[in-house]
Amino acid sequence: MKILLVDDDPLFLELSKTFLEVFHDITSDTVDSAREALQRLEKNSYDVVVSDYDMPLMDGITLLKTIRDKRIDTPFILFTGVGRDELMDQAIENGANSFIQKIGDPKAQYSELSKRIWQAVSSNAGY
Repeated sequence: MKILLVDDDPLFLELSKTFLEVFHDITSDTVDSAREALQRLEKNSYDVVVSDYDMPLMDGITLLKTIRDKRIDTPFILFTGVGRDELMDQAIENGANSFIQKIGDPKAQYSELSKRIWQAVSSNAGY
């Protein structure tokens, strides 16, 4: 399995990549912008896209809409520090598979993210 991590914070990207690979056996590529994520998705196949919401130029919901407009059906998880209910509703309405807040204990949040990644891959594969 290979996922694409999208976040404008390079330290958070590295932390996410390390946690997922070391503790959850999930390989990932990282990009620091939605624009770069779109370029990667045109060239490569990923099992899941995990994206932050609050990024410059293009936020996570706009990235999600653009991915769906391009008919890319890769599962999408919005992983964000922004915790508004309307944002969660907007993510789900636009085709996100899941929404997770970046709050609390990092070990617990990455365990939850890992679980949601595996669920998205399983449901996308038709299991």
